[in-house]
Amino acid sequence: MGAARGGPVGRGRGGRWRGGAWRRGGCLLLALVLGLALGGCETTAQKSARLERAAKRTVLGDERGVTVRKASPEVRVVATQILRAGEGTAAVVTLRNLSAHALRDAPIAITVRDAHGGVLFKNDAPGLEAALASVALLPAGGQTTWIDDQVQASGTPASVSALVGAGPRASGSIPRLRVSGVRAISDVASGAGAAGTVTNDSAVAQHDLVVYVLARRGGRLVAAGRAVLPEVPAHGSSPFELFFVGDPRGAALEASAPPSTF
Repeated sequence: MGAARGGPVGRGRGGRWRGGAWRRGGCLLLALVLGLALGGCETTAQKSARLERAAKRTVLGDERGVTVRKASPEVRVVATQILRAGEGTAAVVTLRNLSAHALRDAPIAITVRDAHGGVLFKNDAPGLEAALASVALLPAGGQTTWIDDQVQASGTPASVSALVGAGPRASGSIPRLRVSGVRAISDVASGAGAAGTVTNDSAVAQHDLVVYVLARRGGRLVAAGRAVLPEVPAHGSSPFELFFVGDPRGAALEASAPPSTF
């Protein structure tokens, strides 16, 4: 399946290529150099904003892990769940924004424990992609679900807790994205998954956009997955594929793609 406008199809899970979840560092520097060379007619303000966004992603993802010392009073952790299967472990966290304004890039720290309370995993290691250490958007008065499908636990995970820090207010118009055509897929090597299309109705190109898909059977969460798209162009669309952690057979699929670039 080819991507719109020549872009790659976003894929997700485990060590497979994740449609933009490459290891940062050298790849990011190369992207910046190419961006400067091919940017065309870019204003000083646009260039400054782009470089600032890239720098923030580099600091969060490469130089330090996430640390949340104080929970934001504006965000409530509604539910948490661990999903385990042969293909890996995923942590699913549902959050509600209690405030009257949208929040973006709120840091999230998770701790995965075994049945005896022992700590098996924290998402505080340097080198994490930004989307595994922060929540891109919390809509005003709304609820959102965040997924970490890169949980590396040596024992048997039994629970996950989450602490969400303060995120800046999202100013101006929030880019509108739609996920459509979501359907179940399967692959001999990767197992059960989902595919669909993300459409960007805004004038702001979305970079490193994360697509989340939840699978519920009888109201119970049974599988979850995510894919990362390198770019969804302004007023354009891109297809995605992802593969689940858990068993989605016979489940209803719910998809979302919170904006990553404002």
